[in-house]
Amino acid sequence: MIEIVMLMMLGNSQALTDFQLEVDDLTLEIEELELQFAEIQEIKLAKEIKMNGLFNEYKQFDIEKDWEDNTKTRQEFVEFQAKELKNAWRVEFYDLKDISKEYDKLEDKLDIKKTLLELVQKDLDNLIKASEANSKRFTNVSISLSKTCQIMIEAGLDTNCPTYRELFDLYDNTDPMVSGVMIDYGYDIKRFNIMNKHWKHYETTPDYDLIMVDPDAVFHSKSVNIEIQSNSFPTLSQVGSQKQNSFKDGSYTVWKNFKVTDDCHNILVAPDMKLIAQAVEFAINQCSGEVDVPKTVTYVKPTDFNRNTDWQTSPALVYQNWLKDAIKNNKELRLGLD
Repeated sequence: MIEIVMLMMLGNSQALTDFQLEVDDLTLEIEELELQFAEIQEIKLAKEIKMNGLFNEYKQFDIEKDWEDNTKTRQEFVEFQAKELKNAWRVEFYDLKDISKEYDKLEDKLDIKKTLLELVQKDLDNLIKASEANSKRFTNVSISLSKTCQIMIEAGLDTNCPTYRELFDLYDNTDPMVSGVMIDYGYDIKRFNIMNKHWKHYETTPDYDLIMVDPDAVFHSKSVNIEIQSNSFPTLSQVGSQKQNSFKDGSYTVWKNFKVTDDCHNILVAPDMKLIAQAVEFAINQCSGEVDVPKTVTYVKPTDFNRNTDWQTSPALVYQNWLKDAIKNNKELRLGLD
């Protein structure tokens, strides 16, 4: 196994890629070997059970050979059966020897591969730690289209949603050898063949802001995700639900087309390319800075409780008068009954 120091000299990025590929290859080999091992284990067990059955039958006939009350015909039958069962057991025994050899061979190979995987994984983890110690942590940013946008684009409907093709050309800086290639489906492109834990490949690059268009689910959970909506939308709180109070001094503020969660994990943005560009910069800066978002302030006119209204015809007063009359009439009807 090459020492970590030598790998650092050869280049962290290439070393990490090689290690990750080796880990993936070993994992696939182990999965295949485990399937083969489970299969031969089942065959070996079935063979052993069959041999035990043959042996028990043989022993029964072997004991019966010594019975004094056996007739000549019975004695010949018992001796024949004992001989046949013994021969059948021998055939199974030699088959089991071949199966056991293959079983032991697969078991040893599986143990070696598992040990090798542990060593390679350990070296990969050490290299990642060594790289992280010498590099500034970058920001993970993913850009996704809302489900509505994807459906409208696939159906060829008129929409302001940008396609993944447009967004990929503008923002994506992933390595296709690691994070997957974009396949053209005609109406748009989609990501395919993503390497397991692909984001670790970039952790050796200092001060690197990784932007992934059409991310996989795992990277989505590890990044600041920008989700592009199909239409403009209003929001009473531009940042989360607690950081801003939209109602203040007798007025409330409505922002348009941009909203970010308190934990800076999700950013919702309207299908506006200028606003999307601002959202990407905002995400790279880990939700700090300013975003030029349109807003309107609406002043609430205070209620005048002293205004001159026809209070005698108000619904509340009409109901109260009706209720009083109903109670009075009920009491009059029950006179002499209570």
